[in-house]
Amino acid sequence: MKNKEEIELQVKRIMGKWYSEPVFSKNKYIEASYLFFWKWYYRCTSGLYFKCKYALQRLFRGFDDLDKWNAAWYIARKAIPVLKAMRDNFHSTSIKWHREDRFGNIIELTHDEVFVEGEEPLAFTEDEWRAILDDIIFTFQWQIDFDSIDGTIAEEDYKKGNKRQKRGLKFFSIYFNNLWD
Repeated sequence: MKNKEEIELQVKRIMGKWYSEPVFSKNKYIEASYLFFWKWYYRCTSGLYFKCKYALQRLFRGFDDLDKWNAAWYIARKAIPVLKAMRDNFHSTSIKWHREDRFGNIIELTHDEVFVEGEEPLAFTEDEWRAILDDIIFTFQWQIDFDSIDGTIAEEDYKKGNKRQKRGLKFFSIYFNNLWD
């Protein structure tokens, strides 16, 4: 059997900032139980209008107003599962539409450079194509991780990740039309 002090401490722990001396009742336990249930009622019903509104927007438009607020995060969230499935199970690879110079800069090739008369265009090996897809996937995953509230990134990690993200975005823009299976 709990004594009175243990019960009072437990009520204070459950109620947190709302628990103090009784305001409208002589019995603080009745008041504490009322506030406890009111807290859970408020948590369950607060924002109910917006939850319903956003659900209807997703149903009829395919996206809601929150997705418009951060479109980069929304696109990244939708693209990652598709790109991962494509990386794990693809049937063909793309033609090489880029080359890298000795400094690691990506240079997009023109149509005439890719399709030289009398020669077959160079295609990626499976490992090379997976590496390209990994860079694109990293780009979108970095966007989601960088936008998260709870994560902080060291400056050198940020510079490395940002450089790799730019590389992946360049690949995404070059190979956008080749992302099909």
